[in-house]
Amino acid sequence: MEIYKDINNSETKEFANLLNNQSKNKVEEGKIFEATVTKISSKYCWVYLDGLKSEPAIDINEIKEINLLDKIKEGSKLKIVVENLESKSGEIIVSASKAKKIEGYETLLKKYENNENIKIKIKNKIKGGFVCEELETNHLLFMPMSQLSNRPTKDNTNVINSEMEVKIIQADRKRANLCCSRRELITETKKGDKSKIFEKYNLGDRVDNAIIKSVTDWGLFFEINNEIDALCHSSCCSYQRIENLNDMFEVGQKIPVEVISKDDNKLQIGVSIKALLKNPFDNIDNYKEGENYNVTVKKILAYGVFCELEDSLIALLHQSEISWTDKNAFPKNFFKIGEKILVKIIGIDKEAQRISISYKATLENPYEKIANKYKNDEVVEVQVLNKNESGAVVKIVENNIEAFLHQNQLSWSNNNRQQLEALKKGDLLKVKIVDVSEENRKILVSKKLLDKDPLEFWSDKKIDDILTTKVVSVDKKGLIVKPEGSEMEIFIKKNQIAIQNEDARSERFTVSDRVDAAIIELSLEKRKISLSIKRVEEINNEIAIKNYSDLSSGKSLPFANLSEKLDKKGKK
Repeated sequence: MEIYKDINNSETKEFANLLNNQSKNKVEEGKIFEATVTKISSKYCWVYLDGLKSEPAIDINEIKEINLLDKIKEGSKLKIVVENLESKSGEIIVSASKAKKIEGYETLLKKYENNENIKIKIKNKIKGGFVCEELETNHLLFMPMSQLSNRPTKDNTNVINSEMEVKIIQADRKRANLCCSRRELITETKKGDKSKIFEKYNLGDRVDNAIIKSVTDWGLFFEINNEIDALCHSSCCSYQRIENLNDMFEVGQKIPVEVISKDDNKLQIGVSIKALLKNPFDNIDNYKEGENYNVTVKKILAYGVFCELEDSLIALLHQSEISWTDKNAFPKNFFKIGEKILVKIIGIDKEAQRISISYKATLENPYEKIANKYKNDEVVEVQVLNKNESGAVVKIVENNIEAFLHQNQLSWSNNNRQQLEALKKGDLLKVKIVDVSEENRKILVSKKLLDKDPLEFWSDKKIDDILTTKVVSVDKKGLIVKPEGSEMEIFIKKNQIAIQNEDARSERFTVSDRVDAAIIELSLEKRKISLSIKRVEEINNEIAIKNYSDLSSGKSLPFANLSEKLDKKGKK
């Protein structure tokens, strides 16, 4: 215990002072401290910071990057930020460049909060904008391309290394990033004088110094006289129909405009380009509906062609007015831009200032020609083009005009669906023309009219006539028979096979059997005929009852239920 005998000696007091100072100077990571440069070599710069267990080293290249190598020497002060008090290797990591960046950011952040302007120099161009350097703190900022000016420009390379005043418009405190804008400064400057500038313009004023700032789908934004913005709606851009404004206008283009509207509340101005142009529709009285004129093809679209009658006087040739035969005519297959064609004016709307023209009206109507040349029931040769669910589209070979052959017009028989399926593209057929509609551009043809109508066989027949038929097919539902001398096949239902239910079986018959059947329904207008084997039995029973009513039994007759009926009649 002798070592602590004299605690008031000079060595003990000095050690106590060191311990007290160590506890007072607390060093924390992420904060900026002012350190003392102790040694400078070709690779490192060592600094001393009271409270650290050792002197950390800073890479000399980092000192060079922040332009401090010529300004520091041993014993000079250097601001640093402590990044790590003890790394994996046990070293203390500090940075002078980050300290300068943080300090510069804090300075600029205060100017951003105070809405102060700063002066920058554009260093270089990157994707989406520019890297800028604040001249006072040398802190780097980002300026988006759109924030360089209030007027879009195509070439921005000439601004590199130029100095300008800007405003900070966004701050990312986590990453210490700042975004600046020259456009905001220009706009802010203009806002104060906008009301005065707005009052300078009156309705009807002509503005020659109007420059396009941007092109949108609905119109053009102008900067007039380099002091105020104005909108020109798409409907006010031209007397011509414009599908895409980008096809006719571009940013930076200078065009004279006229002031046509003012909004005092929003301080907005509306302008018009076509208000200064001569209205080509003023000469519309020189043109008449029903007359033919030569026009120039100006624009080809999917739904039609825009043609020019004279300078800026545009007419629409709709797709439906291109061809008589091609109902879905594709305009590019018929015309070329710059081509001169002959058309007929079919409509003039002076209020809407629209002109409708027709190309096919100047050509011969093939449907009218066919109507005059062919009469109904005329026989022509056609070729099958394609089929659908209801019939076949055919082409009259003689003049290449399309016609329609309905499946019900293929045959008089009931197997029209099968006959339609048997048709192939390219097949040649003989048909009769049934109807020609010039207005609807439709021609109907029939193949079955070339054959004899099977209903002629039934013209002299009546109800209860008995016919000999041949069984064509048999199924559980009944029989299909064909009367001798007729090509028509008729279905006999199961309940029409016999009087007795136990005998009404279709299996009793086989294909090619000959069987008598009576007519029970006959409508030539509706083309409906029904036959019954059961009715034949009933007719024979009625005859037998009438002729053999005095017999007590009819079992000797070849009719299964005749005896019962005779007994009943005898009792009466």
